[in-house]
Amino acid sequence: MFQTFWQNLRTKLVRLKRISIPLDSLHPTPFQSQHLELELIRLNQELANRAQEQTTEMARLNVELQLQMARHKQAEEIAHANEERFRNMAENIQEGLTILESGRLIYVNKRACEIFGNCPEGEILNRIHRYAIPQDQDRLVLALKGAIENNGFPLELEYWITRQDSAQQESERRCVREYYASSSFGGGRRIFIVSSDITEKALAYQILESTVQERTRELSTVLDVSRKIASTLELEPLLHLILDQIKAVIPHIGSALFTLEEDRLTAVAYHVPGLPAQDQTLSLSLAQAGRFAQVVREKKVVVIDDIEGDTPLARALRESSNRTLPYSFEHAHSWIGIPLVVRDQVTGLLSLAHEQPNFYTQRHARLAITITNQVAVAIENARLYEKAQNLAVIEERHRIARELHDSVTQLLYGICLYCTATSRSVRSGNMGNIEANLAEIKDDALQALREMRLLILELDPPMLQKAGLAAALQASLEVIETRTGLETELKAELVNRLPRLLETELYRIAIEALNNLVRYAHAKKITVELRETNGHNGQTSGDKLRVSLAICDNGVGFDLIKAKDGSGMGLHNMEQRARQIGGELIVTSSLGAGTRILVEAPIENHTISTLN
Repeated sequence: MFQTFWQNLRTKLVRLKRISIPLDSLHPTPFQSQHLELELIRLNQELANRAQEQTTEMARLNVELQLQMARHKQAEEIAHANEERFRNMAENIQEGLTILESGRLIYVNKRACEIFGNCPEGEILNRIHRYAIPQDQDRLVLALKGAIENNGFPLELEYWITRQDSAQQESERRCVREYYASSSFGGGRRIFIVSSDITEKALAYQILESTVQERTRELSTVLDVSRKIASTLELEPLLHLILDQIKAVIPHIGSALFTLEEDRLTAVAYHVPGLPAQDQTLSLSLAQAGRFAQVVREKKVVVIDDIEGDTPLARALRESSNRTLPYSFEHAHSWIGIPLVVRDQVTGLLSLAHEQPNFYTQRHARLAITITNQVAVAIENARLYEKAQNLAVIEERHRIARELHDSVTQLLYGICLYCTATSRSVRSGNMGNIEANLAEIKDDALQALREMRLLILELDPPMLQKAGLAAALQASLEVIETRTGLETELKAELVNRLPRLLETELYRIAIEALNNLVRYAHAKKITVELRETNGHNGQTSGDKLRVSLAICDNGVGFDLIKAKDGSGMGLHNMEQRARQIGGELIVTSSLGAGTRILVEAPIENHTISTLN
């Protein structure tokens, strides 16, 4: 506006100059002078007004400019404060922060320099090649290239770096986790990288993973040892097997198993280098056990850092021999004692010694508890099995006594009666009675001989142990066929040898049934069927593998209800043996229609040995 005013004034002065007359040649008239004076006054007034307007406008513009400058200064101060606040925040956070703009580094905080050992520079891939360990570089480059080319942000990567410590001139490996994010501006892109040092977490995870793997190996070893321990029920071999297998779980140089009876620890098995088997039983009273008795009294694992050769077995040797030990236990230092507990009752003690002091730790104690629980149960099962075997022997003796009484004894008693009658007939000269009595004596003697041979064959079947159940049954049928004249047939469909216990019990059931058939069935033919099935009652159903034994005859049969209600022990014995092997006995018979005796039992509950 001010420029426009001066331009108008300049135009009017030029116009006035064009119409003016030189003053040195003309004298203006009074009218002209007055007009000219008025024009000058008006122009002067207009000039003053315009100047006032321009002054006011200049003042307004000046105020507005000052306001803009104040706002700009305030904005600069706010931006500076925000920048300072951002820098303070970025410098004080626990993570490293790196900002790249169009591939160029524009900011890196102090923490990022601390994490990498010095400040990372250059493009995003350069820091990977510079700091990442060689094993991780290909993986990281592939991931970052894919993210950059396909805008695959945000992205998270974890890798190990070689950190250079400029102060100590040393390098160390650290684990870094980085989070990548990006934002676009104009035609460029900013990439924000947040770096965290997770070395402690990574190492802790590695330790945890290693611990888990170690624990898995330990449990696998414990499971394997438990399976081996459970593979036998014979007490004496089991005890030594336990001491052999326990070394795979807990290292030791000497071991001993003690049983607890009436406050005395009795050594039932021990493996000590150089110590021969002792003639006498080694036992130790709890009163003389000293610190070792704590295991029994408190029912807990006890670890002693150094026993200096004073083991429980050494004390038992001293207490049993009452003289100087002929053997030194100086090899024993670190010691661990584990109670054997069954149904919350301490039944014994496992003693382990190591030549290195302070060797056993709580880890060994934990493993010891895990394995000795299985050991205690296995020993208790072996004891119960031994008792059951003893009871089975006694029961077998009673059964044989009954068999002898029911068969051979009666036949011998009949022979005695016929001999008495024959003596009388000789004195009276009755030759007919003598011949008849001698014939009866011969028949009874032959029958008694057959009965004794069957009993002997049942008690000691060598073919069963040598060749298996099918061969033993075939041999027995051949004996029956030779001695009695009965026609016999065996149908066997077995691929594998059956477990020893299963073969023995099935054989005895078969002999019991065959004895009864020979005596009472009056049959002409006996058929024995032996085969494996995958079902129940001979039906294939995909169940577990079972063995089926069937003895059939075409004899007179019998009333099953009366037989079960009678005093005979044959059916009862067979049913009891079938239950002992986890099977069942099914008897089918009727008068005049023969008899069928079927036994079925599972095979997979026992250990199977394959025929060569």
